[in-house]
Parts: sequence; C-alpha cells; structure tokens
Amino acid sequence: MTTIKTSHAASTTNGKHMRSHSLKSLPEVQAVVITDKKKQSTYATGDTQNVLTTAKITSTWKQACDRTRDRTKQLLRRTMSWKSNTNSIPQPEVQITEDEECVNSALEVYIRATWVKRCSGKTNEKKTDYLVELSSIQEEKFIHFFKYYLDGDCDGFVFEHDFHQLFEKLRRFADWSPQCHEYIISKQVLEELVRVFFPCKEGQNVAFISLSMDDWLKTWQHYLNGCSTISNLPLWLKYLMNILFKSLDSGNGVIKRENLQRFYCTFLDSNCEESKEPMIDNVYKFLTSNGDFLLDYEVWSLCFANWLLGTKPNGSGQWLFGRCGLTSDFFPIDYSAMNSTKEMRDTYSLKRRSHRYSVIV
Repeated sequence: MTTIKTSHAASTTNGKHMRSHSLKSLPEVQAVVITDKKKQSTYATGDTQNVLTTAKITSTWKQACDRTRDRTKQLLRRTMSWKSNTNSIPQPEVQITEDEECVNSALEVYIRATWVKRCSGKTNEKKTDYLVELSSIQEEKFIHFFKYYLDGDCDGFVFEHDFHQLFEKLRRFADWSPQCHEYIISKQVLEELVRVFFPCKEGQNVAFISLSMDDWLKTWQHYLNGCSTISNLPLWLKYLMNILFKSLDSGNGVIKRENLQRFYCTFLDSNCEESKEPMIDNVYKFLTSNGDFLLDYEVWSLCFANWLLGTKPNGSGQWLFGRCGLTSDFFPIDYSAMNSTKEMRDTYSLKRRSHRYSVIV
C-alpha cells in the first residue's frame, strides 16, 4: 500500500498528470518513427514530382495541338531539349510499378509518332521530275526570236558574240552611255544569258561553243518548266523584261506606237512587215487590247509573260517581238435565215430530219 501511494503521488506532482514511461522515450521506438517520417517525405516528394511531370506533358501537348504544322518542328526540338535538361537534374529515386512504366512509354511513343506524322505530311509532297513540253505556238515564238534577233548569218547556229551584238544594238537604240545605270544592268543580264545558254566545262572557252536551234528550245523548256506566273520566272528574265521596257519607254512610263515601230525597224528590218502602217497598228492593238489600256510597265510585263508562257494563239504577247503564228479568224455568221420568208424557213420537228444550215435564236 505504501508503494502504490508513492507512485501515485509522483504521477500527480504539482497537480499535473505526467507519465513516467513514454513509448517514444525508448530508443527502438524513436528509430522506427524517424524512418517512417523519411519514407513519408520521400513519397510526398515523388508524388509532387509526378504531378509536375504530368502537368508539363499536358501543357506541352495542349500547346502542340494549338500550333500549326509550321511550328511542329520547333515544338519537337523544345520538348526534346526540355527532356534532356530534366534528365540532367538529379532527382530522388521513385519506385515506379510496371503498369505505370508501360503507360508512360506508350504515351511518349504516341506523342512522338503524332508529331512526326504531322511534320511529314507537309514535306512528303510528290514532285514531278519530268519536263513539260513546249506548245507549238511557244516553239514558233522562240524560233522567230532565234532567227531574227540572234542568228544574223542564218546558219542555224548562235555563238556568244551574237548575244553581245544584240545587247550592243539595244544600247545604241536606247542611247545609253557606258556609265548608264541601265547599261550596267544589261551587261549583268548578258552575262547571265551567256551562262544559261552556253554551259561550259572547266577550262573550256565559251567563245567556241555553238548553240543550235534544238538546244535553244531545250534550254527554254528547262527554265520555263513549272512557271505559271511572272513571279515564278528566273531573276535574269525579270531583269531582261525591265531592260527592254526601259529601252522602249518614251520618258513618261508608257511605250508609244512610234517607239515600237522604230524598235522593229532597228532589230528586224527597215522594210519589215511589222514596221508598216497596217501591221504596226494590229500589233499595238494586240498589246493594248484594242487601245483599252496604256502600254505601261504593268501591261508590258503581262505581254512579256504571255510571250514566254502563252501556250495558245491570239495572246496579247504573241506578236511582242514580231509577227509569228497564224491568227484564227472568227467564225462566219450566216444572216440568210434572218432575211428569209416564212415559206422558205424549215420548221423544226422531231419526226423528220431537217436540211437547214442556220438557226434563228
């Protein structure tokens, strides 16, 4: 009885309830509690990391869906660099089950496959390697220029000095000085023309290379392949179009009929058909749509593009460098049915065949 009272008195000293022996005071229990806290903190860190990784992948995927195909490659590079940076950062080891690993790998492969498919959908376009043949009217226009502007001796071959003579004649026609800005550009265009039409190997002299009619047409076929508008033309052709316009410009940005007539007399012949009054009027009507438009630079560029790319006759630029190709006449109109009487007219009937050759509409 005395022992029990003593222990009770010790436990209730100063009016406070105190335990003399707590479980945490034991060293074995303290070690177990510390280990549990470490595991809980490790699991909490791993869960936070997984949540951040999932959020990052989700936001990246939403951005990729909102972007167009042009930004897909950039997004792919950014995502791959982000993965490489995250892999270099030391992270606590997290135990991942086999099911979670399979899900993550499947999601990663799916995202990569989708991006690669979207990228390849634009780049893997079919391109035609074959050359489109020139039409008959295109060949006739190029042959006309070859004969009357380059082949002065009419032997069927053109050399480098023939191109130099053509541009020298153009300089004298436009009255350009050797220091003139237009003449300097024309010399650069001449060098490009020689390089295009006289391809020579290393150590070969371009002065001894000849250009036949077939090579002339094949070169045009190669450079005009795939061109449908003025913007598709090579740069040297655009400059050639500009130089020709400036040589014919009367000073106010418009080519007059007199300048065009003088151009034909200089390059073709003084007694050529294009320089005569009836023909020069028809040529100028072709270029200006019967006088509805001024022959300014915009109309001239359209006519020049039609001379190069026009595959059908009766185009605005068909006679740009002289008359070539036949023009199709309009179909004749029969007015005999309008001037006939009712007795002469043959009434239409489904039961019998008619012998009429004109119809009144």
